[in-house]
Amino acid sequence: MRRGLLLTGLVAVLAAGMGWSLFATWAGFAAVGEGVLSALWTLPVLIGVHLVQLLLSSVSWRLLFTRPAPSVATCFRLRWIREGIDSLLPVAQIGGEVIVARMLMKRGIEAAQAGAGVIVDVSLEVLAQAVFLLAGIGALAMLAGGRSIEWFGTLAVAAVAAGGFMLAQRFGLLRLVEMLADRIGRQFPDLASVSLSGLHAAAAAIYRRGAALSAATVLHFLSWSLGTIETWLVLYALGVPASLPQALVVESLGMAARTAGFAVPGALAVQESGFMLAALSAGLPESAGLSLSLIKRAREILVGVAGIALAWLGGGFRSASERYGRPRPPV
Repeated sequence: MRRGLLLTGLVAVLAAGMGWSLFATWAGFAAVGEGVLSALWTLPVLIGVHLVQLLLSSVSWRLLFTRPAPSVATCFRLRWIREGIDSLLPVAQIGGEVIVARMLMKRGIEAAQAGAGVIVDVSLEVLAQAVFLLAGIGALAMLAGGRSIEWFGTLAVAAVAAGGFMLAQRFGLLRLVEMLADRIGRQFPDLASVSLSGLHAAAAAIYRRGAALSAATVLHFLSWSLGTIETWLVLYALGVPASLPQALVVESLGMAARTAGFAVPGALAVQESGFMLAALSAGLPESAGLSLSLIKRAREILVGVAGIALAWLGGGFRSASERYGRPRPPV
């Protein structure tokens, strides 16, 4: 039953992505379809760049753990799994985090440490994206001669939201999560497969490690920044001459739009609209933004399917009883 639901969800997302591509072409964007086909040769390079991004994010995540800490290879595999699930399955971009936290527990990491590590890592990734967005808006201001003040309002909202979420974790939000989980466990024992006791303390301990937090945030920023190379290469393949500042603007604003559309499976149409608007803001053709988004979709599908396959082989979709019934030694 679970396997059938998983396959149905995956097929639905892939079909929706293909449908959007066909719709874009049918709606008068014939040049978009031709551009995408002419730039597909970049996919192997894009996958390579993205795997380096995943590696940087994996090393960043590992820095948050104390001993016993998972290996870099384990973090890389789980980070890949997390991205595949969040990108291709209708889980509002949080299902991957839940599954990899459970897979960490199966490898000997305590529940509180695993949950806190995932939560803090996501928070630092969002914070790094806000800094990356600031760099993109700065490049946009340079290109527009300072006439981009409206984008700084968007950045301010993003920075306040990211900072507020991190402060809330530091000063008691996760303690509230613990209390709610405990209450749910008493009311519905079948749902209490794992105790979240100690989640707040584990997160607070991570936030006290300033050097590790700083290094992790820098690595996440470098990961986001590598996306600029991906964007520049695709625009070049599309025959659209773009400078690195223009590529930075398109990547930072386009990915910010995708993140804002987290509640939509795969951010379908949200990402496309974001990249089209970002291209226009950078002085590039609107069609180039759409073509870029569709090529990113192709890379996302290939990497995401591989991530879901890794989750399947690693037991990420097994039932809770199977998951915790046969503990393994720590990594």
